[in-house]
Amino acid sequence: MRLNLSLAILALANLAAVPCVAQQAAGSAPRHDHRTMVPNGCQPLGAHRVGDIGCYIVVQEAMAALPAGQLYWHLDTFADTAAARAARGANGSVMEAYGRTWLLTVADEHWRPKGGQHVASIGPFTPLTGGPQTATFMVATTDANMDSMPHSHAGPEVFYVVEGAQCLETPSGTKTLKAGEGQAVAGGIPMKLYGAGDKTRRALVLVLHDATQPVVIRNPNWQPKGLCLE
Repeated sequence: MRLNLSLAILALANLAAVPCVAQQAAGSAPRHDHRTMVPNGCQPLGAHRVGDIGCYIVVQEAMAALPAGQLYWHLDTFADTAAARAARGANGSVMEAYGRTWLLTVADEHWRPKGGQHVASIGPFTPLTGGPQTATFMVATTDANMDSMPHSHAGPEVFYVVEGAQCLETPSGTKTLKAGEGQAVAGGIPMKLYGAGDKTRRALVLVLHDATQPVVIRNPNWQPKGLCLE
């Protein structure tokens, strides 16, 4: 069931674009000059188009009963939306992005659709809470010099990089992903995302969160160290 996006709009409306310059130690060489925040944080797609610079919510789905235990995000591509919808199972969503038709499914590790081309299975991860869950699927197109604000989520966030690269800093360190790679981050962990390399990053993002909570929680009680800029 497709959810109303009003909760997401209210929660994300204050993620306005502001300039950001990476901090550096006194006397050290500059690391990344003129970095900027991702414009408008992550917001509903609205009048924007997939591929516009920024982070946009494309689909939100209320999850049916999820399998017990560890979950995976399965990404499969199909020739067109009709074929993808025909192969869709429980907790699957169809989305057009970056020149391909995607079937995006939250399921156990061994789930596969009939037909299509399997791209990736990313996990494992588990919901942060035991109540009803919402899957929020986003597209993120960002320049290599763009950062996100420090934030967290009320459930796991899962990335798949289609093009370019990204670096994610959390309290436990950093993780860099290149095209064709994915990562699952447990819910509740504070994080800051940085563009990496010198090419535009294009990524698909899933946040599986408590249905009563917003997609993004701003200003966690944590400050990144800028480790991705070293």
